[in-house]
Amino acid sequence: MSAGGRPTRPSGEAFWWALFSGGGVMAAIFVPAFILVTGFLLPSADAAAAAEGAARLATIAGWWPVKLVLLGVITLSLFLCAHRIRHTLMDFGMRRHAGLLKLPCYGGALAGSVWLALVLWGI
Repeated sequence: MSAGGRPTRPSGEAFWWALFSGGGVMAAIFVPAFILVTGFLLPSADAAAAAEGAARLATIAGWWPVKLVLLGVITLSLFLCAHRIRHTLMDFGMRRHAGLLKLPCYGGALAGSVWLALVLWGI
């Protein structure tokens, strides 16, 4: 009950904070490993070796458990980013539009996640 005696409605904010937290954990653990592998370990001065490494990476990324991990890490990272952008905009004076900011922020993260799933599974 609120101070005026009226029942309060749950905000749903805990759901978004949970996605934010999961995205932070995934980004902290997996994104540096992705950068290390794709940015430093695979590239080579030798074009043939680089092509062979890219082919191996494509083969590994074609395996369904790897696709699920990529989808999970990138989706949660998108929601992490969406939540940070929304709260930054609210801090910059758009707090009265907090409800409206959910659509472009979280909707963009959802759209990016759906697009990623379509790309990963080649639909």
